[in-house]
Amino acid sequence: MSKESGNNLSGNLEPVTKTKFHEQIVEQVRSLIEKGRLNHGDQLPPERELARIFKVSRHSVREAIRVLEQQKVLKSRPGSGTYVIVEDASTIIDSLTNAILREKIQLTEIFEFREMLEPQIAALAARNATDKDMKDLKDLLERQEKEIDDALHSKELDEKFHLALARAAGNTILLHVVELFSHILLKSRHENIQSLPRHMLSVNGHKKILNAISRRDARAAKHLMAGHLQAIRKLVISSNTHQTNR
Repeated sequence: MSKESGNNLSGNLEPVTKTKFHEQIVEQVRSLIEKGRLNHGDQLPPERELARIFKVSRHSVREAIRVLEQQKVLKSRPGSGTYVIVEDASTIIDSLTNAILREKIQLTEIFEFREMLEPQIAALAARNATDKDMKDLKDLLERQEKEIDDALHSKELDEKFHLALARAAGNTILLHVVELFSHILLKSRHENIQSLPRHMLSVNGHKKILNAISRRDARAAKHLMAGHLQAIRKLVISSNTHQTNR
């Protein structure tokens, strides 16, 4: 790619500001290809220049390039550079569709895991929660209600609520399991599948579960958590399918 075309590319890219840096770089490159601003055979600027444009580390740029290579959108040629290898926009659209379908399968498996684990956690929390545990859960729920329109904070508070439940269960092994797999469980709370209906469903479900725990009704807490996860799963998978069909 010439210096002039590299400058044109710089004008179409934006600094990355969120937490998943490499994912945003991937999205911007895909967008440029779909819009015809990057075409088959075009060479990307050097890694150092991309890091400067995106205002991220070179590691994030390398990770984005790795993902795009796996999706057969880019090709790195040692000693030469990184090139776009899609013939037309339909190729990347097919790639995106396949990626979304794979994500749907993974989300289903994550929810199956959560549905095996978290109802039992809720039941144990109803039996074992201390006064401090109850206060922590109520405080988190109040914050979640106040910040329901804030996707990022609502997601974080959702995660913290379920982690607080694991602490309230009073079983160190269950808590360790939840902490150990937290990076996987986070995928069911990813920003891409967040929405106001998702947040409202989360808050309403948490209210009912917390009410059962405060009554020390382990059976109800377990039942409500199972129903809550099934409702969230249905909404999330439906939303993910809608993205595939757009």
